[in-house]
Amino acid sequence: MAGTGAALASGDNTLYIEGDKMEMNQSFWFVDGRTYAPVREFADLMGWKLSHNAGTGQITITNDIGDTFSFKTGSSEIHYNGNTYEISATVKAKDGSAYLPVRLVAEAMHANVGWRAEEKMSVIEKEQERIVESGDTLWSIAQAHQTTAEALKIRNGISDDSLQIGQRLKVVIPEFLVRNPQVTAAKSEAAADIDQAELMLLAKLVETEAGNEPYEGKLAVASVVMNRVSDGNYPNTVKGVIYEPYQFSPARNGTLAKTTASKDSIKAAKAALSGENNVPGAVYFFNPKLEPAKLKRVTVVAKIANHVFAK
Repeated sequence: MAGTGAALASGDNTLYIEGDKMEMNQSFWFVDGRTYAPVREFADLMGWKLSHNAGTGQITITNDIGDTFSFKTGSSEIHYNGNTYEISATVKAKDGSAYLPVRLVAEAMHANVGWRAEEKMSVIEKEQERIVESGDTLWSIAQAHQTTAEALKIRNGISDDSLQIGQRLKVVIPEFLVRNPQVTAAKSEAAADIDQAELMLLAKLVETEAGNEPYEGKLAVASVVMNRVSDGNYPNTVKGVIYEPYQFSPARNGTLAKTTASKDSIKAAKAALSGENNVPGAVYFFNPKLEPAKLKRVTVVAKIANHVFAK
């Protein structure tokens, strides 16, 4: 948990599904820091139904809780539960098979992606629907599943904040859902209230930490700061998090003050301050090549370009 953050998978064709170690006939495919899986074989292992329309080239996956996910090779447009979305990846083809990022497919089909550090393998677990109990609110359920109330509403087709005891909620939120126009519109009011000094401070940190990373990596760094702001173990302001002792070296060594944020870094900072988050729950990021031992001590949320984002 290809949001398109990457799922860290083993170097060949092995992963854990529902606690069982599985070996695929086809290997994973690593492209631009993302782990792609052969869709048909992955769906078969997970117990999802897959159909292919030879006339249109449309591939459709369905699960047993009513999700329908359709796409074509060579396209970044997908159809999901009756709506059309653009994803930040292209459906690829290799050796006659369609490939998509592991995380993207898993989350679309209501499964979580984890990482078994000692074996360097992805772990895929189907997530049960959440049954609403007395005292539950959208906010409390969102907090428990490291997402937002707005994202839960979009995922479940809910128009207001009211819940009914016994109601079933899908709680795994595909990344492309929280980038659709409905969610963007819902966050526009929050965006209007962004403090400009706070925005530029966060943008500068993003630039120093992820200036050479793709936009997704920049957003992830900004999201880590916002995750810390929301976490009681850290200061509750952006400035407090960034300047907390022994945390971000650019803040300690003076680099931050001398940095000019790029347009993409400002965009990522504004998105994070408006509530967008592509690494829910992650409060750390690091380069695994420079700090490989850390992989054994954290729970990986995503790998984007050169950084691992973890909790």
